[in-house]
Amino acid sequence: MSTYTRTPLRAAITVAALAGALLTPAAAFAATSTATSAPAAAQPAADRYDGQKVLVYKDAGHGVIAVLRNGSEGPEAWLRAVGPNWKPGDVWAVKVIAAVSRQTPSDTAKEYVPGLKAQLLKADTATPVLRVTAPNGTVKTYALPKGTAAKPTGTPSTKPTETPSTKPSGQPGGTTTKGCAVSVTEGIGAGTDAILTMGTKGPSVTFAGADGTPAPRLGKLDRQHPKLPESAGIYAEILNPYSAAPKLKYKTQGGWTIPYSYHSFPKLPKGCVLEGAAAAKPAVNTAAQTGAQTTVVPKGAVAAGAEFKQGGTDKGALIAGGAAVAAAGGLGFVVVRRRSAARI
Repeated sequence: MSTYTRTPLRAAITVAALAGALLTPAAAFAATSTATSAPAAAQPAADRYDGQKVLVYKDAGHGVIAVLRNGSEGPEAWLRAVGPNWKPGDVWAVKVIAAVSRQTPSDTAKEYVPGLKAQLLKADTATPVLRVTAPNGTVKTYALPKGTAAKPTGTPSTKPTETPSTKPSGQPGGTTTKGCAVSVTEGIGAGTDAILTMGTKGPSVTFAGADGTPAPRLGKLDRQHPKLPESAGIYAEILNPYSAAPKLKYKTQGGWTIPYSYHSFPKLPKGCVLEGAAAAKPAVNTAAQTGAQTTVVPKGAVAAGAEFKQGGTDKGALIAGGAAVAAAGGLGFVVVRRRSAARI
C-alpha cells in the first residue's frame, strides 16, 4: 500500500475515534437530564394544597395565612404558620396549624398561635365563608372561591324535631330551636364561647371552649344565678333576666380600660309564652312605702299642723304639737277676757 493510500485511512480512523470520544459524554448528559426531569409529571399533585392565600392573623412575632380552596374536594381552608411580615409571593407552603372543610367545619390551633379558631360557615352551599376568631376575640370573615353546593344525603324527616341551623352572620354556631327553647352560640373571647338559651322559663347561659368542649367549671347562669362569681376568672351577667329581651354582659380581659361587651338573647318562637315576666317589675308594697297611718288626725284648727308620720319622729309631729298648744292658748286667752269683762 502506498504512502498516499495510508494517509487518508489513518485520518479517517482518527476522526472516527475523536467523534466517539466527544459524543459519549453528550449522550450520557442527555440520558441524565431525561431521568432527572421525569418526576416533573407528578408536580401537579402539589396543586392539591394550593389556592387563594390571604393573611388572616398577625401580631408582633407571628403571622398566619389561610389557603382557601373550593375544588372537587369541596371547600377547604388551610391555616399555615408564616412570619409577621408575610406578603403575597412569599413562601407559603409551611406548617399547617389548623384546617377546616365540610367534614370538619371547625378547628382550633393548639400551637404557634394557641386559641386561634377557624370555622367554615355555609359549608354545604356554593358560597362558603371562613370565619377566623383571634385569641382576643376579634372576628374576621373571608369568602372562599365559589364552588358546588353539597348534595343532600338521605331523605329528611317529615317531622323534624330540630330546625336546621341558620348560622346568621356574626354567630359562630348559628341558631338552634327545640320546641320553645332557642339557643345561639356566641364567642366572648379568651377562647370561650357562650351558649345563650331563651326558653319559657327565661334566659340561661352555659359555656364551652373554642373547640366546642363544655366548660362546666364556669357554671351556668339563669334567673336565680344571673352573675358569675369573681372566682370564675371572667365577668358574665344576664341583664334584665325577667324581661322578654335580656342581654349578656361580659368581659374576658382584665383592665379598666377594656369596655364591657354585650350579646342579645334570641327571641322566643312564635306562640311560646314567657313565664314569670311580671316578676321583672316587683309588686309595689304601698303600705311599706307610705306607712300605715294609725294615728287619728284631729280636725279643725289643730288639723292645720297634723301632717306627720307614724312613729312620732317626723318634724311634722313637733309642728302639730306646737300648733295645738298655740290654739289651746288662744282659746284660754279669749275665755279669760270674757270673764274679766263680766266682772267689770
